[in-house]
Amino acid sequence: MLTVVAGSLGAGKTHWIGEQMTVQEGSESLLYINPMTIGVDAYRLLLDVPSLQIEADLSKAVQLAESELIYLELGHHLSLDLPLLAQVPHRRVAVISAHCPTHSDWEQWADEVVISTVIGSDASSDITDTETDLWQASLQGQVLDPASLHTFWQELVQGAYGQMMRTKAVFELADGQAIYIDHLPQQETTYQDLPLTKWLNGRPQRFSGIEMMGQGLAKEAIASTLKDCCLTDETLASHQAALQQSQVYSPQEAA
Repeated sequence: MLTVVAGSLGAGKTHWIGEQMTVQEGSESLLYINPMTIGVDAYRLLLDVPSLQIEADLSKAVQLAESELIYLELGHHLSLDLPLLAQVPHRRVAVISAHCPTHSDWEQWADEVVISTVIGSDASSDITDTETDLWQASLQGQVLDPASLHTFWQELVQGAYGQMMRTKAVFELADGQAIYIDHLPQQETTYQDLPLTKWLNGRPQRFSGIEMMGQGLAKEAIASTLKDCCLTDETLASHQAALQQSQVYSPQEAA
């Protein structure tokens, strides 16, 4: 069974999908597809549903629609009527924030409408692909300095690099902690420690990355500033050596 999920920015589409998967896990194979992204949402779902299969290829939705439980999440930048989906039966679910100013496009498209209590973006549903900039980057292996990241993030959400509509990321920090950060306009940034072991030996060999949507994004400046937040090999090694030493001596100090 293929379920296609769309809706307003930040309304909780991935959260709704995660709730369905938690109930269904173990009964059948679960597959999640989120085209044209590097996988921030997919990674968060995988942490909650370890058996989940992840695909980026939209054609998999057609190939496997009759044999697996598939959730296809359509980002705001994708058309609601993808020709490929006409080839297979599917259920259309629109997840819409109760605070979204316009609902009509999704209500006409959907078989089922879920009204979310999440305060989503005020961005209009009339924003089209041509008006929207997308920028994303894989950061696997990169570790960021928290102070530099904080400065960059404040500049980002305050409009220094263009009008921001949605930004979400998984970052690895110098203390070994992986965090998830999420921001919508006119709202406080959400920070969440991910349930992962701290990485204290070398560069992390697990997912990290950033996805953002906006208008007039200064993509080269964003990439350059983010790169400046990343630790060099020497600095990272020094941080990790200090952390490892503190773990060795802390039990003795506590005693």
